[in-house]
Amino acid sequence: MLDKKRTYYIDMDGVLFDFNAMKNGVKRFAVEPNFFRKLEPIRANIVAVKILMANGYKVKVLSASPNKNADEDKIFTLNKHLPKLKRKNIILCRNGEVKANFVRKIKKSVLFDDYGKNCREWREHGGIAYKVKDSRMMLTMVTN
Repeated sequence: MLDKKRTYYIDMDGVLFDFNAMKNGVKRFAVEPNFFRKLEPIRANIVAVKILMANGYKVKVLSASPNKNADEDKIFTLNKHLPKLKRKNIILCRNGEVKANFVRKIKKSVLFDDYGKNCREWREHGGIAYKVKDSRMMLTMVTN
């Protein structure tokens, strides 16, 4: 299943951090300072990413963000929970942009995302995508 020739792209909202637990999260995220820092990490998925990185897999975070303030907030939060993830492996696009457009070798890429539209678009561009439906899905895939 896992292949070191592939690059694994991981979404943040709803995959690495419990965005859906915050009331009115979509509205608040765009305007509330430090909103993302308040989100609880989804521990099993954070562990899965750490396992992938420790075992030499190419891992990048690909996440949508509404503005530069939110970008800084996301980067700060990633540095806290995934300190070994290099800045060059964090890709932030704007809300509504097609994530597949930010990847050069999509046929050798895998996306983990909780948003079905992102997964569909990724597949339409020739990549492999998994819709993350529960907090242990990634860890189960990585450890089996």
